[in-house]
Amino acid sequence: MTVLAAEREPTTSARAGRRPSDEALILLGIGLLALGTYLWQLSVPEQLSFYDSGVYLAAAVHLVSGVVPYRDFTFVQPPGLLYLLTPVALLSRLVGTHDGLTVGRALASVVTAANCVMTAALVRRHGRVAMVVAGVGVAVSPVAFLVSSAIKLDPFSLFFVLAGALVVVGRGSTAALSRRGSVLAGVAFGVAGLVKLWAFFPFVAVVALVAWRVRRRVAALVAAAGATFLAGVAPFLLAAPRSFVAEVFVEQLGRKANAADSGSLLWRVRALTGYLDTLVAPSAAAALVAFGVLAVLVVLAYRRWSNVSDADALILFGAVAVVIMLLTSPETYSYYDYYAQPFLVGLAVVALWRVGARVRRRVPVPRVGRGTRRLVVGSVVASLALAAGALVLYTTSFYSAYAYVYGYYGRWMGLVTRVVPSGACVVYNEVAFGVYANRLISSDPACPTVVDVYGEWMGNGFQLVAAPRSFSREWLGYFQRAQYVVFTRHKPPDIPWDPGLTRWFDRHYRLVASQQFVFVFKHVGTGGN
Repeated sequence: MTVLAAEREPTTSARAGRRPSDEALILLGIGLLALGTYLWQLSVPEQLSFYDSGVYLAAAVHLVSGVVPYRDFTFVQPPGLLYLLTPVALLSRLVGTHDGLTVGRALASVVTAANCVMTAALVRRHGRVAMVVAGVGVAVSPVAFLVSSAIKLDPFSLFFVLAGALVVVGRGSTAALSRRGSVLAGVAFGVAGLVKLWAFFPFVAVVALVAWRVRRRVAALVAAAGATFLAGVAPFLLAAPRSFVAEVFVEQLGRKANAADSGSLLWRVRALTGYLDTLVAPSAAAALVAFGVLAVLVVLAYRRWSNVSDADALILFGAVAVVIMLLTSPETYSYYDYYAQPFLVGLAVVALWRVGARVRRRVPVPRVGRGTRRLVVGSVVASLALAAGALVLYTTSFYSAYAYVYGYYGRWMGLVTRVVPSGACVVYNEVAFGVYANRLISSDPACPTVVDVYGEWMGNGFQLVAAPRSFSREWLGYFQRAQYVVFTRHKPPDIPWDPGLTRWFDRHYRLVASQQFVFVFKHVGTGGN
């Protein structure tokens, strides 16, 4: 008996020693699965969220070229993503913005895949199956495919939010949070806010948790986050204080939604599922039922706070904060709801596992043979794998068709490369066309820098009222200095046309080429080149 006990002891220790390796392999597998599907999406030639990708990469390329956002052109976001895209922008100067766009999209895929891994890590105390369900659940969300194939703020901001959250609760409890850990978490949240101001909401959730559990670490956390944010904005704030404050804070916080963008409350609830832009989008009733069931599970799972871990509390606080943010923001788009996916999926997994553990303690589990158990588990795993694969196939093909319908097709945009000479001064109503066609950088130092046409509208009535005369005159200056203009329509509505600007444009520009949604005009009037 003594010999047998001695033999069993190393086996138990070996299993305990292998556990971190098992978790690491699960995290690696989730990351590779997500990255593989996202890179597969990139193999589809159509662009998905085209407008934002062009704005952010073009702004970064201009920045490394010495053209400063806020001072030299409108940029209505904090500068964090421009910092992160600096290596891609420098590469774009060497190999061209077309290839730079491909690298930037690949980087977005890597970051989005990493978010799946960190979501799984946040629920690891509930076991390996919970980790797989949480990580894969975020990975195959249709909205994740959309943001992973574009250069958007949300995946990058969320990356640092999740990284900061893992620093806070990575060891299972905030009690182990050191001062150094508080500073590191604060830096992560500061960078997240530099990318997108929305990081403030999950940051408040984390601060609330830390204040509740280990109040002595709050000061270091908040100070590090604030110092990081201020250090990041300082160069631009000093270069153009009035424009920076107006564009990043005043116009963002006071932004008014177009009717098509504001979304009703029920529309926003449907968008929270991550399936809104697909053909299997849930109805409002189905979404309400789903979130109602989730709410009941959360109440049952969290009703005994003495048994709630810090990681589980953080997921709950974060989900509540982000959902409130998404339901109340003045303007919204369906892809915004990617920001909620890790928190909502993680919350659903935690609630199910906590309720399931309570049920298993009260209801005896019937004993089944090893063969039967393997058959059941194998069938479930195979079914989930088939369902995930079908979802991947459907989602990638759907978003490709979605992009094609809306005109963002590479062969059409190649028209710009063929018609517009390299180094020409071009004004775009969607700067992504210039990025894609390698016609972004002009050799003319007087060429106007127009990056975010919609962002320019934010300070001029948000397209909800007639454009002020000064705004139309500003565009007249753009047209006067440009050699070519590339539009997505013959007279796109995101230009502040008035009778005078329209007459001047028609006299001085001639349509020289067009294909589907690409219209190339050449400046042929007095003062043109």
